[in-house]
Amino acid sequence: MQNCQWVLDQLKANTVLKSTHTTRHVIHYPDPVYRGFQGGCSDGERYYYQVLMHYELDDRTKDYACIAKVDLQLGKTVAYSKALMLDHANDMTYHPGKHLLIVCNNAPHPRRLTFVDPDTLEIVGTQEIPFSIYSIEYNAKRDGYVVGLSGTREFRFLDADFNPTEDVTHRATPLTDRYTKQGVCADDELVYFIMWDGKHKDLPDFQNVITVYDWQGTYRGMIHFDIGPYEPEDLSIVNGELLAVCVDAQHTPTIYCFEPAEAL
Repeated sequence: MQNCQWVLDQLKANTVLKSTHTTRHVIHYPDPVYRGFQGGCSDGERYYYQVLMHYELDDRTKDYACIAKVDLQLGKTVAYSKALMLDHANDMTYHPGKHLLIVCNNAPHPRRLTFVDPDTLEIVGTQEIPFSIYSIEYNAKRDGYVVGLSGTREFRFLDADFNPTEDVTHRATPLTDRYTKQGVCADDELVYFIMWDGKHKDLPDFQNVITVYDWQGTYRGMIHFDIGPYEPEDLSIVNGELLAVCVDAQHTPTIYCFEPAEAL
């Protein structure tokens, strides 16, 4: 995986960076029954995967999703899955060695992972893990995962078998206590949590952020981004670029590329 070099170059201890953004692709809903979106991930080279959710059922255990596969080189959505039982599907990651999408189901099954074939976009298995998690990212160099722990501001590092690599739970910086937690991504050096300031979107200090840590769990700094009051859901690094899926003004999932501005 290529590092997001501009972050490595500019981010020092406790630095706050500003960013600009450009639009890469709009993901249109394949059917009116899909009304929202949640987690996504990238394979690091060719495609982007995003979960579109069905929200209308009273019983959340029966929620289903559709995965859209986006070819960033072509700039278009090239496939949609059939309806998949993925619960809230708050985050996803790609495992290149296993050639699998790993979906973090989140509520109402926060310990469940669902494995999806990225070619067929079909479910090929599930696994229960010892932790309730809301986000997940796999890193091939370390052959392990970083996960955000449900109901907390904490995260852990896990090995290839989803066991803790250390007897430490890392606490996110208190600067994030005001934000809604979303997805996580990582490169070989840094870990990135994207967060929404939705509870304060009518206030003058509203600010969506990406908080950055190293693989020792140390807080390294923060990136501000301005897409307006719209909700960011997911973050990925593709060919050294920092991509995020957020809603746009029409409440449609949109892939943005964040680029460096200056340090605050």
